Amino acid sequence: MKNFTFLFFSFFLLQNSISFSQYRDFHFYAVDTVKSKINWKCDKHYGTFKLEKGGFVTYKNKIIDGLFFINLRSLKVLDMDPKTYGTAVLILENTLKNEFLEVDKYPYSYFRIEEIHPVDKEWYQVTGDFTLHGITNCISFKAKIEFKDNIIHFVSEPFIIDRSEWGVYRMSPTRFYPDDENNWTVPDEVEIKVDIIAVKEE
Repeated sequence: MKNFTFLFFSFFLLQNSISFSQYRDFHFYAVDTVKSKINWKCDKHYGTFKLEKGGFVTYKNKIIDGLFFINLRSLKVLDMDPKTYGTAVLILENTLKNEFLEVDKYPYSYFRIEEIHPVDKEWYQVTGDFTLHGITNCISFKAKIEFKDNIIHFVSEPFIIDRSEWGVYRMSPTRFYPDDENNWTVPDEVEIKVDIIAVKEE
């Protein structure tokens, strides 16, 4: 994580022509990959993804940039108890990872913050580029941001993405996919909720 922090923070400073005198007002908060998660929900199933790495750049305690790597191989299904459903949980997870997300070809998705504006004292409108399945689209959502004891807690409201806009067509009710022999469908709409803990690096 230290190497990622140095490279991303250095790139940000160079990209924005930050002078040495301004440098002291900028800080990097690295994602706590153990405590952070991306919650997903589609149809009757829900679960999580883990973040591989990432973080926020702040200026005078305001987030001005951020980049996050989501490990798609970390997908978990949480609505099915393995004690009850046995190997069916693993089969579903592998189906989602291999047949829908094609994790061997696309192991990560990425989100880069482009704009962030306050809505009120606690909530912000966050806009950025989300890359999934090799396709990048702009998304926007509301998030609650708390600074406390050198930690940022960033929690979004649940928001919807249409998976077909990122080329995830398997069992889509709106797109033809040649291997869907049984005509079963899964909704295109996927609900996402971001929950990130990030720690200030000195």
